[in-house]
Amino acid sequence: MLLRRKWWIIGTFLVFTLGALAYGLQQQRVYAYTTSIELGEFGPEEFVAGAASTASTISDRILLSAKRAFLRERDLGSMPFDMSVNTPEESSFVNLVSRAPLEDQSLVAEFHQRVFERLRDEHQSRLSIMENESDAKLENLNNALETEEKRLSVLQGLSVIRTGKSGESEGDVNAQALSGEESVEAGLASTDAALTMLLSQLQLNEKISQREQSINQIKGRIREEETKLSWIKPTRAEDIAVASLSPVGTSRALIAVLGAMLGGMLGIFMAFMVEFAARVRESEDG
Repeated sequence: MLLRRKWWIIGTFLVFTLGALAYGLQQQRVYAYTTSIELGEFGPEEFVAGAASTASTISDRILLSAKRAFLRERDLGSMPFDMSVNTPEESSFVNLVSRAPLEDQSLVAEFHQRVFERLRDEHQSRLSIMENESDAKLENLNNALETEEKRLSVLQGLSVIRTGKSGESEGDVNAQALSGEESVEAGLASTDAALTMLLSQLQLNEKISQREQSINQIKGRIREEETKLSWIKPTRAEDIAVASLSPVGTSRALIAVLGAMLGGMLGIFMAFMVEFAARVRESEDG
């Protein structure tokens, strides 16, 4: 029966195979264009926004307004391509992905750039607040450090002298540390002038030590704040609309193979149907 109806099989096979080839040749070669956006940071593993929430912001708000502006500026009725947003699992990246022919790459790049800039500006407004706060803290700390260093310098320039009358040995021997700006007085009366001088020197050394400790604390806070400031990084994209190495979607060869397979199966089916119809007519004629 298949041999008798071979021309039905061959005809159907050729029609579908040639049709699939024609359809495949008419299809444009489409490439995927990807823009990877790295989210802004303000500390180790601390980002200006989460990847999932950023993707939602782009899809629900930024994308719609960007499309409207793009269509209006280009005087287009509809977008020549679409754009999807995805986020790799547990990453700080958001990917913009569009599919379009090579001749539309410049349009895709322009649109991706528009979406990225809107997102970057929104994130930068948040990071600017943090930068301004850190700058203000650093300015205050540097002013405090300068004041403490001046006070330390004054203390280090002091010298301890005896202020009591010569020959005094009981009750009213005092010692003072003097300079042009500050003075430190032991405030002691002793029968031993040497002891009073020693105590006054110890008091001066203690004040110097306190100033040095305060300076070290301020320097530590400055380093901490500078480290925080160095961690602040804006939302960025190294490359815009990077094309895939090869076309995406169903290839022309696959379309041709699928057309040939479908043509072969339908050809056999048609052979059975024609044979069945022929036998029904023969039975009616008989």
